[in-house]
Amino acid sequence: MSLRPRLRLPRRRSNALTLESFDQEWYIYTPDPDNPLVVAEFGDAVSLAMDLPDALPIRHEALLLLDEHRHITAILLDAPAEVGLFVGHCAPPGAEAPFCQTLCVVVHPSVPPGPPTNDDRHGYQALRRMHMAQGLQLMDVLLTDGDRVRSLAIGCDPDPIWFDEFPVVAA
Repeated sequence: MSLRPRLRLPRRRSNALTLESFDQEWYIYTPDPDNPLVVAEFGDAVSLAMDLPDALPIRHEALLLLDEHRHITAILLDAPAEVGLFVGHCAPPGAEAPFCQTLCVVVHPSVPPGPPTNDDRHGYQALRRMHMAQGLQLMDVLLTDGDRVRSLAIGCDPDPIWFDEFPVVAA
């Protein structure tokens, strides 16, 4: 059990950059480098998934970009599919910090209990393969409705990253 304080997103949005691609508005949020957000364990990821809809202007999904120490370098909010799928090959403005891991949070109206659906499994595996082909590790796809969070990595992957011990590096 971790004795670290609960990971929280700041309630101000001054670090958010608004973009428009193909008539779709989306955002890039960059955390304060003096107050890094670290996703060291599954509980941190769940806390973020629960906080994102209230803290940032997310409508459907967020793609978190993380460095090798699991510090969040940027969060892409409702990015076009081309950016989300090929994030390792594009350079969104404001997201220039190096990253090698991703975590996706998808907001649903309702997240039912039980195992992932076949569509969820196929989607997770396809996104994971796309990220691997770009040299990125997809940590998880978390589905949330604000009250409940479901991990597709835990539900679909026989060896999810959350069960590996990860040494936390001081910022």
